[in-house]
Amino acid sequence: MNAEQAVQSLMEQIKQQAESANLSKVTEVRLRLGCWENMTEKDLTAAFDRLKGDGLLGDARLVVDRKKPLAKCRYCDSLFEVLYFKSRCKHCGSNYMEFIVERGIVLEGIDGIE
Repeated sequence: MNAEQAVQSLMEQIKQQAESANLSKVTEVRLRLGCWENMTEKDLTAAFDRLKGDGLLGDARLVVDRKKPLAKCRYCDSLFEVLYFKSRCKHCGSNYMEFIVERGIVLEGIDGIE
């Protein structure tokens, strides 16, 4: 899925949240981007700006939070951020880890004017 398709699929959720919150204008849209997604925050923002139109989302700003890859050590159960492919557990030094994968794009919330 490319950035434009991802934003299009979120537009309906954004509009539903705005309607249920009785917002006449949306001022901010917050997204969480999984660490393994093959798109950048810049791509999402550009797609959002192209697709938002002049109505409800006309003045809205997109805020994207990209999550960092995490792993769990299979020896000591510590959680740590994976900085590079051969990262080791910060607690015990093991390289026997399980990636904790967060995928997809999630609508975190919206702000607006009633």
